[in-house]
Amino acid sequence: MSLGDAWDTTAGSTSKLNLMTIPSGSGTYLQTLDKTKHKLVACTSTSSGLTINHVYLASDDGTTWIDLQSLIAHTHADSTTGGSLIDIEVANPKYFDLVLTKTSDLYKANWIQTVTSTGTIEDLSAGLTGPMYIRLRPNGTSGSGSTISYPHLKLNFAKTAIYQTKLLIETATSIALHTGVGADDVTAADSNTVKFQAEVCTVTNNNWWLRTASGSANSASDTGIAISTSAVAVKIVHYPTLGTPETDLQIDTGTLLQKTTNIAISGATADANLIKASVKNSTGADRPLKFYGARLRYEVSDTWV
Repeated sequence: MSLGDAWDTTAGSTSKLNLMTIPSGSGTYLQTLDKTKHKLVACTSTSSGLTINHVYLASDDGTTWIDLQSLIAHTHADSTTGGSLIDIEVANPKYFDLVLTKTSDLYKANWIQTVTSTGTIEDLSAGLTGPMYIRLRPNGTSGSGSTISYPHLKLNFAKTAIYQTKLLIETATSIALHTGVGADDVTAADSNTVKFQAEVCTVTNNNWWLRTASGSANSASDTGIAISTSAVAVKIVHYPTLGTPETDLQIDTGTLLQKTTNIAISGATADANLIKASVKNSTGADRPLKFYGARLRYEVSDTWV
């Protein structure tokens, strides 16, 4: 018989019992055990070189305890630490990491631009200091709007995705805005087209909302987090493969809103609407929005060549 055999084929013995159980105790106690007669132990008190709440594996030669929480870091630096980073790309050929924060990405000419009425779109003026941005301006006509969207790539809503952006609302009254993946222009009616977007409409209240659409219905939920005139981080995470599909929105480090209604679990973004930022006013005064860039980690539904 082998000490590693299962109980249904092996008679009981002291050696077998020791190898098939996990004793626990202080580091001092565990160090007294014969390592040739044990396989795993759990430490309940730090002492004698062992650490509380750590599990240890007896080495095959019975000379040392191996701390299972202190094995080689999973750095993807080589074959012993999870494989190289390029191996990950090879194994996930449809995965994109779109980071739109380079200076060339923050020129309006690199985006699809749509304006209504007196809306305009501006690049950061020459000579100004601070971070670059694209400035979306409704200007002075009530209901006018400005929109930018990122072209020519598609996201598969059947896969997990994370969208992040940094925005600044210059005047936190009489404003509406949308930003997200597959988002509607803020000057259009809310549609059922598959999407997830953070939005504001001060006609309703001054809070951030999350809207999702499944293709057949759409709905929005209030975060309870008020808008401000400070720059904010917007993070939306799309989880279509959970038992109950879910999309989450977080503004800065505020309370996470978890939404489970009208979540897209299939379909793709339109060719001209991967990422969108869109703003309009509801007053005869300008309500600019500064778009500081975005990043999107996602999978495509077509072929990556």
